Order: sequence, then structure tokens, then C-alpha cells
Amino acid sequence: MQTKIVVITSQFLYHFAEETLNSISPDCIIEVVAYTDFGHISRLYEEKEEEADGFMVSGSTAQAAIEKAIPNHKKPIIAFQADEANLYRILLERFVEKRDLDTRRVILDFLLPIHESATVEYFLHDIELPMIGTEIDEWLEQISIDDIRAVEAQMAQKAVQLWKENQIDLVICQYSSLIPVLEKHGIPYCYPYPAKENIQYLIENLMARIEINRLRENLPAVIAVADTTAEKTEQTGKALKEALLELKGDMALDIILQEEKDSYHMFTSLKVVNFLTEELRICHLSMDLKEKYGVDAAVGYGIGNNISDARGNAREALKEALVVRGSFVVDETHSLIGPLNTEQYMEVQKHISEDICRVAERCKLSTLTIQKMISIIKMTGTNKMTTQDLAERLGVTVRNANRILNNLEKGGAAVIVYTQSVTSKGRPVKVYELNFKGGGE
Repeated sequence: MQTKIVVITSQFLYHFAEETLNSISPDCIIEVVAYTDFGHISRLYEEKEEEADGFMVSGSTAQAAIEKAIPNHKKPIIAFQADEANLYRILLERFVEKRDLDTRRVILDFLLPIHESATVEYFLHDIELPMIGTEIDEWLEQISIDDIRAVEAQMAQKAVQLWKENQIDLVICQYSSLIPVLEKHGIPYCYPYPAKENIQYLIENLMARIEINRLRENLPAVIAVADTTAEKTEQTGKALKEALLELKGDMALDIILQEEKDSYHMFTSLKVVNFLTEELRICHLSMDLKEKYGVDAAVGYGIGNNISDARGNAREALKEALVVRGSFVVDETHSLIGPLNTEQYMEVQKHISEDICRVAERCKLSTLTIQKMISIIKMTGTNKMTTQDLAERLGVTVRNANRILNNLEKGGAAVIVYTQSVTSKGRPVKVYELNFKGGGE
């Protein structure tokens, strides 16, 4: 089946994108669609996700509009825009062509959201070019999807205001979706088009990423399922097996079911696992077993470079799932992902640093527990938590969470910073501050 790439761009760039891509003649199907505003971009992505193998969008902000709105997007996305050389070239051309242009009266639209001054003079004298790319990346990382949706109107309003106040003569416009507003108000502008060679390179890069995704989809995977009923009997084991066989048949899944001593192993591929889990987020299997068949089960998904690795990883994931009565994934890099079906989603890397080992030894806890704690801090953005917070995040009992925090306190990795009252009559709750400096945090 031939690869299909969907190009999402502004109305202004629509014909440029079509003509450039036709002249490149890539070995794939190209469809160009135009968005109306940044809020429309993610909706276009969702409409085309199933039929497309990859997406190309006009500009890094347009790419961020998708990634912020759809954090778990399935298909690779790449952005095209003018590079540094094109930007300098258009500046040189304009100032040579019109020698009376004042660098203080020409603005660059992409500076408007991140700097007080957006003039060419400021750009040339006060900003180091490699740094501006970093600044834009950091800005895009920090802002919300609502900020992205509002940025077009804010930039347009600022440009129109500067024009009406007679402060500018020209806009160097990288946000092509602003151009209709500039034209409406008669504001002179020029747009630095990306070079054909640059777009060709990006298409080749995207095709390579699509191929890698296809290869990864075919990685072997094993799903380990175990009954978590308090009193297991031959009957409960039989009920689980029958439920798995029925689910396999209902969904027409490419799966081989094998009975093990204390669990069932389902041999399949990553593609099937991604389907069952919505890209390793939701465990529909455990939900269906409970809702349709009344079977309580822990599920471990293992992905590997070969069947043996996948099976071993599934066992590791199941071991974790049995502890918290949930579902986990261990992928081909041996990273632990989960628990699924919760907002307390963690990814713990297999690599264990010497610092983590030292903290674990000092606090008499496992290295995996320390890694989970570090992951929680990164995920929540705070190193302060209560026993209840930790219990919910780790999926353990309050008693177990209390033991972990006590061990961390004794080992010097946690201190009680204050207490807070949940109710007027209840006992004050201790708030711990965790410090794993030197341990990966």
C-alpha cells in the first residue's frame, strides 16, 4: 500500500505547497488541506489521522497546535518553514531593493509573542540567531493549547496597532495565516518561502519516520493476563480462558492464546497492543473482562525485539500489575509504563544510575520505587506530597505509602515541611518535600 502524507497549511500557502510537492514528485500520495485558524488544525488532523501515514504542517506553531490538543497522536508530524538562510536572504533583498527602509520600522511577526521588540534592528543586534530557535521552542513548550489558538489574533492586533500608530513600514511574516489581516489593512509584508530542497529533505525524513513506525508496529508482543480473584479455583481459571477466547473472536484479533501456570499469554504484535490500549494508555482488555464477564484480572503487556524478550517483558509488567491490581507495559527498551486507565501515568526508564542506587540503598527501598518517585515528581511538577497523594500515584495502600515516606525521611531524601488540616476535626496531614538531587531528579 502506497504511503500517504497529508499536508496541513494556510490558505495562503495552499498553492505553493501543491506546486512545490508536485515538482518534487515524492514516491507517495500527497494531499494538501487548508486550515482556517490554529484551532482548526487539530480537527483536520483528527479527520485525516486514519487515512494518513504522516503529516506535514506549515510551521512549528501549527505542529504544536496538534501536539498540545492531541498529546497521544498516532502519526508522525513534521513542520516546514523558512530556515535561517531564507530569512537572512529576504532581509537582504528587501533592504537592497528599498534602501530607505529603516530597520527600526520593519518587524518580524514571530518575535511579537516572545519579545517586547520585534524590529529587525533588535533582531540583528540584540538576539543571537541560534538562541531565537531555542526561545521559540521553549515558548511553545510552555504555552497551552488555548494560548496557541489565541496567538494569531494577538499578533494580528499588535501588527495593526503598530501600523495605525505609524510605527512600521513592513512586516516580515512567517505566520502565513496573518496575511489576510495584513492585506485587509493594507500593511506591506513579505513572506520568506521555504526552499524546495528543504521541503524535499523534510519529506524524505518523514517517509523514513513512517517506515520506522511500520517496522515497530510489527515488533512481537505478549499480553500476560492473570486472574486476581481472592480465592482462585479451577472454575475461575476456566472463566478467564473462555472470556479471553470470546474477546479474541469478537474482535477478530491476530492472537495466539497459551495457558501458563498462573496466567494466560497472548502472542501478538505491537500493532494489536496499540489497538487494544489506544497507544499504551487505556487497557480495554481488563475493562472488557470486568464489564462483560465479571472477571477481575491484572494485565501485563510486553514488547520486545524478539518473542523471548516480549515474553519476559510481559511477565515483568504482569508482576507490577498484580501488585497494584492494574495494567502495565514493559516496552522493547525495558521501560515500565503505567498504570494504564489512570491519570497517574508514569514511564520509568530501565537505566538505573549509581545515584539512584545510592538513594535506594540509603532509604532501604527498591531502585524501581525511587524511579517511580522521580517520575511522579516530573509528571506532577512538584516535589511535595502527602501519604494519600503517594498512595494514589503509586496505586498502593496508604499504609504502604506511609512506610515509603518514612524510609525516605530516615534516608534523608524527604523532610516534613508543614502540616495541613483536611477537616476541622481531623488530624493534620503531613506534607513531605522530596529531594533526590544526585538521584536523577
